[in-house]
Amino acid sequence: MRHLSLALHETASRYPDTEAIVFEDERITWSELECQVELLAGAFLTLGVRKGDRIGIFCSNRPEYVYTYLAAARVGAILTGFNIRYTAREVIELADQVEPVVMIVLGDIKAAKRLKPIIETRSYVKHLISLGQKWEGWLDFDQMFEKQEEDIERALAKRADTLSEEDGALMVFTGGVDGTIRGALLSHKNIVATISVQNRSLGWRPGDRIIQHLPMNHVSGATLITVGGMLAGATLIMLDRFHPERVLELVERERVTILGQVPTMWIMELLLPNLKDFDLSSIRVSIVSGGYAPDELLRRIAGIGSHPVHAYGLTEASGMVTYNRLNGGDDLPLRSTGMCPAEFELRISNGSGQPVKPGVDGEIELRGDCVMSGYYRQPDATAAVIAEDGWMRTGDVGNVDENGNLTITGRSKEMYISGGYNVYPAEVESYLHQHPDIEQCVSLGVPEPIYGEIGAAWIVPKNGSDLSVNEIRRYCKRGLARYKNPRHIEFRDQLPMNGDGTVDKKVLAGQMI
Repeated sequence: MRHLSLALHETASRYPDTEAIVFEDERITWSELECQVELLAGAFLTLGVRKGDRIGIFCSNRPEYVYTYLAAARVGAILTGFNIRYTAREVIELADQVEPVVMIVLGDIKAAKRLKPIIETRSYVKHLISLGQKWEGWLDFDQMFEKQEEDIERALAKRADTLSEEDGALMVFTGGVDGTIRGALLSHKNIVATISVQNRSLGWRPGDRIIQHLPMNHVSGATLITVGGMLAGATLIMLDRFHPERVLELVERERVTILGQVPTMWIMELLLPNLKDFDLSSIRVSIVSGGYAPDELLRRIAGIGSHPVHAYGLTEASGMVTYNRLNGGDDLPLRSTGMCPAEFELRISNGSGQPVKPGVDGEIELRGDCVMSGYYRQPDATAAVIAEDGWMRTGDVGNVDENGNLTITGRSKEMYISGGYNVYPAEVESYLHQHPDIEQCVSLGVPEPIYGEIGAAWIVPKNGSDLSVNEIRRYCKRGLARYKNPRHIEFRDQLPMNGDGTVDKKVLAGQMI
């Protein structure tokens, strides 16, 4: 059975004294990690957490996040992570969708104080747990690890007998073209299948040391890095938030062997004036994925480490699904994201489920154990992307050459990627339309050299209103995560229209070039 709990036990048994996590002054071995996970799992059972319940967490990258992730898996619950960049409004909207019975909040996150009084009113949350700060009426996270009675051990053994690889393990929020944010439900089978192939394809092995600075509420942090490190028996060097110099300092100090990042992170590091001061010679595998990377950036990354990789993946596939070794020779194009491994299937479709010829652009479709269970509680949305025969539409556009190498050429949905984060213009537009002085608005992503793309918004104010750019910025700051806030804001008397009555976004995008 492919299950995260079994994977943890196997790793802890094989590498008990190997460091699992390094975080600030803490050094935690795999056997110590498993012990903490068992204690926290026992605490969840004591709280009455049932199989299939959701456990929500609003926390930065810390060991406690990993404990919660794996303890939820141990009792058959589904971990639901909320981006620490979210405002309280965004957290509540998503929590109302999935109704977590337990909510864990790191108190020093900026939005935590605003979130606290609102989440306390939600009847579906049976237990509120604070981390880092003690709040009246909330349980203290550290108290979850107190010694437990033998009947809890028996209860854990009994719960283990009910677990299945088909159970949901992780909920990752992602968006649709209509602006609706949905929870993609990944099973234990999905995650272990995808990451087992990843580790084999990239040669991850015991003794590797991996920077863990990608957000844990995203597949990049939760599956690619965390589960990748666990399956390999490697060490996770955790950083609570990305900072280019701190990353390179950790690479040098901890002799990091694997560094996987989105293009923006690589760009910010490679632009550092003191880049040459850092010893990066320990890096064996360097990975770039999660957004458009210019050719020159790919070449520079290819010069770091002996195994540079350009990859393609997505939330609904539990992680990366194609890999291109950038030093694979002249026959392997630089821009290609490589081949899909034999365990999964990838094809280019004309949008009607019919494959196209090599070299012809179309929608990328996937099939196999990597494909998510579906969108949580949204069967219609699931059916719209996963056909009865198992093929999943990704919404990404690309082509495959005669050798099977994939090249990404665009996106069929309007989503853009800013600094590694997916942004859905329809979500931004939906929020802007709630402003009482906005008559009409439109948003989209436009190119930017460091972040890849940034948001732009064109707004038609209502007659007689006195809107300003600063007012729109303040409004967006209150209700949208910072990476979703449009950087370019422009007021118009009217917007260019297509013949069908929709806004002509191509005209607006062209005016930004």
